[in-house]
Amino acid sequence: MIVLLPALAVAVAAVVAASLRLRGVVSALLAGYLVLVANIALVTWALSPFHVVTRAGLLVAELVLLAVAVGVWWRRGRPLFPLPSITGLRGLAGDPVTAAFVLVLVAVLVYELVVALTAAPNNWDSLTYHLSRAADWNQHHSIEWIANAPTQRMNEFQPLAEQEILFGFAAAGSGMLYALPQFVAQLAILVAVYGASRRLGFERLASVRGAALLATFGSFALQSTTAQNDLVAASFPIVAACLLLGSLPLETVLAGAALGLGVGAKLTTVLVWPVLAWLALPGGRAAARRLAVGGGIGLLAGGLWSYVLNLVHTGHVLGHGQGRTDQTVSPSVVTDAHTFARLVYRLLDLGLLSDRKIWVFAALGIVAGFVVWVTRRGAGSRPAAVSGIAVAVPLLVPALVLGIAPVVAWFTKLIGIPVHDPIYGFSLNRAAADDSSAFGAMGAYALIAAPIAVLVRRRSDRRLLGLALALPVYLVLLGLYAGYNIWLTRFLVVPAALAAPLFAILLRGRLTAAAVLVVAATTVFYTLAYNNSKPALGRGEIVRPWNLDQATALEESPAEPTGRNAAGALVEYDRIVPTAACVGAVLDPDEWSYPLWGPSLRHRLYFLPSLTAVATAVSENLRYVIVSTGANAPIADLFTAAGWHRRSLNGYWTLVTAPGNVSGCPGPE
Repeated sequence: MIVLLPALAVAVAAVVAASLRLRGVVSALLAGYLVLVANIALVTWALSPFHVVTRAGLLVAELVLLAVAVGVWWRRGRPLFPLPSITGLRGLAGDPVTAAFVLVLVAVLVYELVVALTAAPNNWDSLTYHLSRAADWNQHHSIEWIANAPTQRMNEFQPLAEQEILFGFAAAGSGMLYALPQFVAQLAILVAVYGASRRLGFERLASVRGAALLATFGSFALQSTTAQNDLVAASFPIVAACLLLGSLPLETVLAGAALGLGVGAKLTTVLVWPVLAWLALPGGRAAARRLAVGGGIGLLAGGLWSYVLNLVHTGHVLGHGQGRTDQTVSPSVVTDAHTFARLVYRLLDLGLLSDRKIWVFAALGIVAGFVVWVTRRGAGSRPAAVSGIAVAVPLLVPALVLGIAPVVAWFTKLIGIPVHDPIYGFSLNRAAADDSSAFGAMGAYALIAAPIAVLVRRRSDRRLLGLALALPVYLVLLGLYAGYNIWLTRFLVVPAALAAPLFAILLRGRLTAAAVLVVAATTVFYTLAYNNSKPALGRGEIVRPWNLDQATALEESPAEPTGRNAAGALVEYDRIVPTAACVGAVLDPDEWSYPLWGPSLRHRLYFLPSLTAVATAVSENLRYVIVSTGANAPIADLFTAAGWHRRSLNGYWTLVTAPGNVSGCPGPE
């Protein structure tokens, strides 16, 4: 079943995409991705009122959808799914630099997939609400409002990515597939970036190189093995952009569907709508109508219903706003400029490149640039110099970042909008952290240089200009309402993906592309191998990510000493609490709750109201209750006063056990 259910969903998507008779493999793949996500969103919502989001319920739903899809496909004349041309593939293999880009890409994706399928989660947001909300839905076989949730993020944030996780939970009967939505979204992003580059007129080889370069960016590589939702959210705007650059009316409808699904994944995808509107503008009112129709379809499939739940339970479509309103600022030019400056500074990201490696790259850049200049002087001094600089700059970028960052910090302080982070200082990233890393040195180079290359051209395609402004527009709109924090760099995945089709403009020259690849491949290797939360190298004990159970994964978490304490607590919890037990929980906001469901999601977890925790636990016939040792710690005293037995779990949780004979589970749901 772990393979059957996802395979059925993919089969439905493939058959529907073939039935649409789109031109080319890129459009068909992107349409298939949208159908896949919409399918999962629709069936999980539709089955929820009946509490049958289960293996059996989803199996029946997918078989019905497959039968309908095959019927439509048959009536449409049994069109074949488009395949890439053999000539194009041979062209890639015939160019050594592009072939090297592809080899690096394949190696990165294979490694990410292995980690995604084998390593237990230990990312903070994933453990506090992304996975916890999906685990609760899986327990109740329904997407519903979670009673007494320790954080309202579990209820109020857009749930589309977690619906995909729920589908994986039901299929696997465990948490094994938790990272697959992010990984698949990354594949869709790469296909869309390549397709958009080609539709903008870039050569095939440069387009492949540009898409492969994006996969080496730190935040992309790190997030692909987490249960977060940034790659899922980023997939929809770039898919929409690629489809809007096409020529078929149906592609515009599909682009609208992508936008509708996007607001079901993350509300900040709306911040790039001005760029997408710019791309759609030449189509006039007809294109606007098609976008609206597609948007309505996407909203009905998966983007609308979370807002309805918020409205019903809180009276506001966005909910009470925990995790949103506490990070909101009043719009002003000063705060907007400050957030803009800080986030641009955060793009000056060196990842795990040491100073020694940085200067080695710089020396190589100088030598390579000189050699190119000498060997090409016969074509003229100016072209030779330009060629030499083009090869040298990518290798010099890490050193330039290292040198420019202090200057930027000094200048912004001088003009009154310092980039100094109130918690992390001047915060030039030198780590591989899935919560706070940006895109690495080549990310800074590509995201700054490619738009500049477009803007300085004398006659640029208006579509290129739109994508060149994707990052600035996003930063300006984000700064109008969001106060800066170090984790906002994750939000930049959306505009980074949207600007990525322009990377081809930097990678048309073979030697320049080779220089970029040297730095990018080195950066992504160290990013993945020394990932703060899932390291394969660099620790005293050699613990590979694929060998981590949940407790060991918590111990490997960079959140120290929380990780160590939680790991020890979880070991004791799993030893004391029997399999498939019903457990109450009174937890602090943003506390790691997902591990309490157990390694195979066998436990049933019930969040208790703090004011009536004891009475509720008794009325629900619970035998075990976990109490936080933070703000809710005094509640453990109330259980003790009521005669419950108390035990500290490594100082991280308190476990209280009911006295006497208690069956230990609420009645049937």
